[in-house]
Amino acid sequence: MNSLSTSAFRPVAFSLGLLLVMPAAFPAPAPLGEDSEEVAAPNRQLLASTERIDKHIRYILGGISALRKEVCNKSNMCESSKEALAENNLNLPKMADKDGCFQSGFNEETCLLKITTGLLEFEVYLEYLQNRFESSKEQARAVQMSTKGLIQSLQKKAKNLSAIATPDPATNASLLTKLQAQDQWLQGVTTHLILRSFKEFLQYSLRALRQM
Repeated sequence: MNSLSTSAFRPVAFSLGLLLVMPAAFPAPAPLGEDSEEVAAPNRQLLASTERIDKHIRYILGGISALRKEVCNKSNMCESSKEALAENNLNLPKMADKDGCFQSGFNEETCLLKITTGLLEFEVYLEYLQNRFESSKEQARAVQMSTKGLIQSLQKKAKNLSAIATPDPATNASLLTKLQAQDQWLQGVTTHLILRSFKEFLQYSLRALRQM
């Protein structure tokens, strides 16, 4: 298995950097009586936080691309037919019209809840990926940790945190055990499907967040 170039993907430094700067991006309320320039500062900070979330998602997408490259180089999963991939019935998060993330019927709060809930649901699958890579272990870990940081940032933007559904730990543990018990071929298919679905979910999320 070929090691991926660290120049193509720097998981440790950049991931830690993102996690350190994200909390500082969220604005504090401006005190009453400040001049117009000072009152406008939170708006500039909000814009900066949005830009950081955008960069954060694109960073994770870069990590996914690196992991998919290893999967494709290692096997023919990327060239497998849809019929073969369909044999693995995963309940991966997907965007639907009702989620309010598409241009038609866009709803900011509904969409934000869907993105955050979807990322929480993906966490068990990202945990599964941790033992699926050898030369890219650091990349897999960076994708997982960066996703946790992204979830925290999006939760701060949500108006109703109680509406964000959190997966049941026992259910996740059972699912993880089931996935790890698959034969090697199905584990390869599962890995490919997770990376492909996570990439698509993040791409839809990125487009929707740019409208917020």
